[in-house]
Amino acid sequence: MTSVIENTIEIARPPEAVFDYLADQGNEIHWNPDCLSMQKLTEGPVGVGTRFRAKWKQGPVVETECTRFDRPRSWQYENGGQISVVLTVTLEATPNGGTRLTSHGAWTPHGWFRIVFPVFIRVMRRAEHIVVANARRALEERHDASATAVAKVGE
Repeated sequence: MTSVIENTIEIARPPEAVFDYLADQGNEIHWNPDCLSMQKLTEGPVGVGTRFRAKWKQGPVVETECTRFDRPRSWQYENGGQISVVLTVTLEATPNGGTRLTSHGAWTPHGWFRIVFPVFIRVMRRAEHIVVANARRALEERHDASATAVAKVGE
């Protein structure tokens, strides 16, 4: 019973700037009002194997892990829990120097959560549409969009 949520949006920043800011999940606390906390659990730069402990308004605390990191084209995070999510983001350069971002999330409920999942996924479809719009706004409003901010919430 996996459901897919996919959104595509154009961002007026080059793919490298979009990748550097958004692939670091620690930055989500700065631009997603539904992100309540984000704590990096691993040392070093973000890449395959980087893990975060995250809490969003819509769910419990989860651990996410970066399972793909192909700068500046794509990244992927996966988490387990009551709802496992595999989120893959791909970036394509646009002719005007911007980026086309496609967010593809495969959401799978487990256990008792399968009962409420149909309602939950409808809510998340709307929420994820807003999330990508917030990401675009954050990047386009940044004067230093190629710089990566550091978020150490809960440390």
